[in-house]
Amino acid sequence: MAVPHEIEEFHREQSRIARERYNAGISRADGAAIWQSTKRELRDAAMATLGATDFLRNPESAIEASAGHLAVLRRLLAPPQSQDQFKLLCPEYSKDQENKAGRIRAARAKAIGLSILEWRDRELTRWLDENRHPSADEIREAAETVALLMTAQSAVTNQRTLLAAKQESAVTSLLNSKGWTKRTAPLISQSFQLSAHEFMHKTRFATKTGTQEVDIACGLGGSVILAMECKATNDATNSIKRINDVLKKARAWQTHWGNFVKTAALLQGVIAYKDVHRLLDEEVSVFWSHRLDDFGDWLDANVTPV
Repeated sequence: MAVPHEIEEFHREQSRIARERYNAGISRADGAAIWQSTKRELRDAAMATLGATDFLRNPESAIEASAGHLAVLRRLLAPPQSQDQFKLLCPEYSKDQENKAGRIRAARAKAIGLSILEWRDRELTRWLDENRHPSADEIREAAETVALLMTAQSAVTNQRTLLAAKQESAVTSLLNSKGWTKRTAPLISQSFQLSAHEFMHKTRFATKTGTQEVDIACGLGGSVILAMECKATNDATNSIKRINDVLKKARAWQTHWGNFVKTAALLQGVIAYKDVHRLLDEEVSVFWSHRLDDFGDWLDANVTPV
């Protein structure tokens, strides 16, 4: 879809303003607090995994009980392995099982445990080669090493998640202030489930191939629903992934629902205009957190009177 020049210029300017606001809002103290709290949490997780595996002398039992331990165990390898990299080393490994922290069959857990022991960092886990119990300092060193590796990734994710949660809260507060009624349901499978001036927060939309979670669903009347995704990003590279997420959902919803679902994105942070243009080009309505009243005005203009 050709995007009118004035719309392009408006969103190009809002992209610039969003970046400036993000930069201005960066706080050394806040960033340090997120870093330290995340590191403490992940150090505790590493200690729990070390204990559950009897300090790597019996990793398969812990893995069988919960694949979630692999998030720590993968960081105890030399070199540490991402989920996709570890899958290449160990075909029995499943990213989905790790993410869900589910149980694993004994045979698979044993194979994964053997891969962990084969690729482990010998210096960091030297007690195994010396056939002894690790010292308190060695346990602490292993847990701290893992925590630092995990925090480097998780702290950024936690910060982004916090921003997205604030976005969603701002939208629900706006809807409440306008007298909208909040509804709850695990799944929207019929467009008439939401009437005009009704909304849902964190529900799922049916599609032809399954379901997709939506951050905010707003009833516009006439059996039409607006599906809004809230996306906060901290760099232009990450914004590509966030915009891809929106487009994937928008295509699935539009294919299944047609004109009964409109899609929108509420954006915040560092987002290159070229990625905003991709949304506009596929008829996704774009709003900005620093201009949330624009979304309120849009609702007023697009809700069909009862």
